[in-house]
Amino acid sequence: MKKTVFTLIAIITYCLQVSGQNNYVTLHEDCNYKGRRSILQAGIYKNYQMKMANDNLSSIQIPNGMKVTIYEHDDFKGKSKTFTSNVSCLDNEWNDQTSSMVIENMAYQPGFNQSDYITFYNDCYNKGYSKSLKPGTYSARSLGLLKQNISSFAIHGNLILKVYLNNDNTSGYSYSFDKSEDCLSKNFNDKISSLVIEYNNNQSTNDNNNSVGSAYATIYTDCNYKGNSLRLAPGYYQGDKLGLLKYDISAIEIPSTLKAKVYVNNENLSGTYYTLKENMSCLTNTLNNRIGSLIIEESGLQSNNNTTNESGITIYADGNYQGQSVSLLPGTYNTMAEIGFPDKALSSLTVPPGYRVVLYDSENFQGKKYTVTSSKSSFIFTKWNDNTSSIAVYKDR
Repeated sequence: MKKTVFTLIAIITYCLQVSGQNNYVTLHEDCNYKGRRSILQAGIYKNYQMKMANDNLSSIQIPNGMKVTIYEHDDFKGKSKTFTSNVSCLDNEWNDQTSSMVIENMAYQPGFNQSDYITFYNDCYNKGYSKSLKPGTYSARSLGLLKQNISSFAIHGNLILKVYLNNDNTSGYSYSFDKSEDCLSKNFNDKISSLVIEYNNNQSTNDNNNSVGSAYATIYTDCNYKGNSLRLAPGYYQGDKLGLLKYDISAIEIPSTLKAKVYVNNENLSGTYYTLKENMSCLTNTLNNRIGSLIIEESGLQSNNNTTNESGITIYADGNYQGQSVSLLPGTYNTMAEIGFPDKALSSLTVPPGYRVVLYDSENFQGKKYTVTSSKSSFIFTKWNDNTSSIAVYKDR
């Protein structure tokens, strides 16, 4: 009987993990996504809330659209570093050095579009080895084969690229690009050591349904929208981020595109909260001067008709698009471990129109290969079920 109960619990736990894999971050105590793990949703996590021993984090699985900022000390103190994609093994500076973290859903940030990314190539005119990166900070170690080996890149979306020529850790002098480059000049070609990809929030938009003012909520210390005020973009605001307005909010302006979750008598985004979806010229006694932290969110994540929520291809460990999955942007992936997927476990995949996928039965694109141009629910009539060790993803123009 006990065995049956434990098996049922394991199945339920697995199903919950799979069903929530696009909204949760998974922490691992060992590199390559091994060892004890902790699954966390967006939020603010002190050391005791991380469900992991202090200074014991080694790898992180981060789904598209999520951002993780790790801190050296508890209470979000000391140095920090931000990631927006899987980390198979933290570098020596950070391995087993994390004591608190913030996990954010980037869909609530101005200018965010889940399909935005930059593809880098080691040859001019978008040829040769390639790798796609989403917004984030990439040290020399994170770039791997791209370190001082970038000759061209294609920007897909509203992004800015900051490159560092003589520093492996994104510090010092940088140069910014907001347009694709078919062939970098001699000043940059094969000289980029680290880089940062950011959303270009200053770029104007042609979407007539959104204005700059509609992207912010405003809080006030006095009723009738008077006194000191603070303008807040979508995001997470602990008590320290509210400054003088912590426990001193009496009115709030909220555009129709946003909503606010306000936490009463708590500075750390936990405990009792109320959701506000419209302007309040004077807060009720329940809320007046009692808000210690808050979250500003979009009231409904409405997609523009001209925007595609394209996230590349998706590979699955089981047939019929089931089991463990990973979404891949255009790029070349030497091993399955670097994308957080088991070796020789691919059993089905979805391929959107315009994409081409090449599977290899050995690492580093060696051995036999198989080209796929459309989705496959199984490889039952081929010898490619559970036979892939490296993969290349291309998006034909």
